[in-house]
Amino acid sequence: MQIWKIPSPKSLVREEGVETLETPTQAKIRITNVLLTPSDLRVWRGSVKPQYPVVPCRFAVGIVGEAGADCLSVEKNTRVYLRDSLPCGQCEQCLSGHGENCLHMQTAGMDREGFLRDFAVAEESALCALPPSVSDTDALFVGVVSLCEAVIDRLNAPKGSHIAVFGAGEIGNLLCQLLIYHQAVPILIDSDEKRLSAAAACGIYYTLPADEQLLPSIARLTGGRMAACSVYTSYNTMPADLPYEATSVGGTVVYTGYGFPSTKTSLKPALDRRLTLTAVTDSYNNCTAAINLLVNKAVNLAPIAPEVFSAAEAEQLFASRAEEMAEGKNVKCCALNLL
Repeated sequence: MQIWKIPSPKSLVREEGVETLETPTQAKIRITNVLLTPSDLRVWRGSVKPQYPVVPCRFAVGIVGEAGADCLSVEKNTRVYLRDSLPCGQCEQCLSGHGENCLHMQTAGMDREGFLRDFAVAEESALCALPPSVSDTDALFVGVVSLCEAVIDRLNAPKGSHIAVFGAGEIGNLLCQLLIYHQAVPILIDSDEKRLSAAAACGIYYTLPADEQLLPSIARLTGGRMAACSVYTSYNTMPADLPYEATSVGGTVVYTGYGFPSTKTSLKPALDRRLTLTAVTDSYNNCTAAINLLVNKAVNLAPIAPEVFSAAEAEQLFASRAEEMAEGKNVKCCALNLL
């Protein structure tokens, strides 16, 4: 069995390993596809530092090759999504039976081993069976859709509300599509015209460039009220305090994404407008709902579909995509086929 590891920044090595079942509630999964995301590239570059060495790749799908005797919902040949976030099992919330509120959620590829490997062993509770109508490449976005649903739950905005979304990457794009599905009115903002064009192709009605006319444009679209709530997706090129003036008095600003860079902002505009600031960074509770949304075609993934590469290209991909990121370019997710 082959495992790809990042032993230190700017290095990816391939090793031999063995995976065996340790409990009757575990299953052994043949990993078929993983999603290579900007978060993985930051780990490779060393701009985000887990405890090295680490196996990268947060999102994966695979096929159960062996199921423990006590597994009830998966069996051999079941196609599954592997949960990207898991409760630590040791904090106060976990010990009191509220793992969804875990204080130290364990993230694949960061706090625990990721999925760039031939095989993985996981508890049955960490697996979500996939229906035939959801392709492997679509299923790689289950975690992103789950995160977006968690953001929408946190917003708790009435139907018809205008929601300003800053950042038109995969998270911002899918979030806007889901806001439309939930009958809200998203306004997607970015400085990258290609991203905004892809969003328009996904059916997102209102897309705005992040320029000097942004706030007047939001005021025009909202009848002068500004957005009821705003969502800022991490690692975009816009100032982190930009949502404050785009959000109506008493509104909510949610920061979301897979990690945040060090940022300095002035809180005064948020305090003056009596805004509620909060963050959503994991998606433990929503995987089943996300799969159902994909089955029901609630989102259009075609314009943001990841390019698929072979596992043999992994080392070159990490290096070339990380170089693009270092040059300040927006880097799309891509998929690695491990078969």
